[in-house]
Amino acid sequence: MLEIPAAIFDSMIEHARSEMPIECCGLLAGRAGTVERRFPLRNTLASPVAYLADVEELFTAFREMHRCSDELIAIYHSHPTSEARPSRVDLAENFYGEIPRVIISLAGPEPSVRAFRLYADHFDELPCLRKPN
Repeated sequence: MLEIPAAIFDSMIEHARSEMPIECCGLLAGRAGTVERRFPLRNTLASPVAYLADVEELFTAFREMHRCSDELIAIYHSHPTSEARPSRVDLAENFYGEIPRVIISLAGPEPSVRAFRLYADHFDELPCLRKPN
């Protein structure tokens, strides 16, 4: 189960909204499987259907995680016009193994946030909860 504090959960949704119509992306970090921090990253593709995190921002985020003894808990990105479900591109570009992926869909009247573990040819959904602060 992936529990995300309400403030971080809500800030991911705001990040997705602010980047419309392109996909947003970012990292969730913390300790012992507990999400404590969010690192929003710039999508250098500026695409509505794909993302590539800015390399310098990615390195900065990992340096900060290392400095604080945090670990990468999950990776998030948005689907501005499609459901919160991994795409073929998401599966093909799974460079972080079994690290959970959080997908924020803005396609419906309300945002949908779901978490997944990705594999080469399939995915498993994980419970994803907005934890009260």
